[in-house]
Amino acid sequence: MQNAITISFPEEYPFSERPINLLRGLIGIYFIYLADTAIPYPFRQSRLIYIGMSESKQNSIGNRLRGHLTGQSGNLGLMNYGMRYRTRFTYQSFELLRVLGTDNLYELESFFLTDFMSSFGCFPICNGQSGIYVESPLIDARRVTVLWESFDVKKE
Repeated sequence: MQNAITISFPEEYPFSERPINLLRGLIGIYFIYLADTAIPYPFRQSRLIYIGMSESKQNSIGNRLRGHLTGQSGNLGLMNYGMRYRTRFTYQSFELLRVLGTDNLYELESFFLTDFMSSFGCFPICNGQSGIYVESPLIDARRVTVLWESFDVKKE
């Protein structure tokens, strides 16, 4: 078995226009979460409300986040959470995530959604569906640990 991989989320950004502009052309997976409020998922709480992906430079992480911020993406839940609560985002670039063993962004998104569901009992509240089912995944989930604790409510 290959070495274990841990996915962490060391960077966080305000869910606002300025930091979003810096991500034009970037491909990968992004995570939107509430700054101070946890959602009571079935197994445990989390501030994470959405996992999404950008599969091309034209539809970059920056463009996808801007669409969520303005409501143009059609995900009104994300827009409304963003208007009602202090909201943040973080991301993992496609180049970094390739270490998981796949070049398929749909598989990467599916991996994160499935791992979240296993840990919390359902998909993030603003993910309307589970993403694409991957019949023969290349990612060996047994060797990957996602540090979902990054989205726990921070204790002061």
